[in-house]
Amino acid sequence: MSKLMKKDLFSPTDPRPAGLALARPASSAEVEKVMVMLSPRQVNSLDRICLEIRKATGLKMKRSMLIRALIDGFLLSEVRFEEAKSSSDIQLLINRLFHQH
Repeated sequence: MSKLMKKDLFSPTDPRPAGLALARPASSAEVEKVMVMLSPRQVNSLDRICLEIRKATGLKMKRSMLIRALIDGFLLSEVRFEEAKSSSDIQLLINRLFHQH
């Protein structure tokens, strides 16, 4: 509840089950729409990666599917942010995570 005793616009409307589902959501009821601003470089990179996945596997990968997979993979990691002092530090931690394997 907000200070005005009205429901907060951004509060969850239903409890989420424990654990993460790595598969594509079965229905739109299982997802929340989130708007994110990306730079042209980031959008072009996502498109390039989606195309590479399609060429390698035949799987048609949409940007949203790739972003969800990246987030789920990241959430399953054990990265620790105690030492991060800036967004650049966080970017370096994530980069190290991708290069561990």
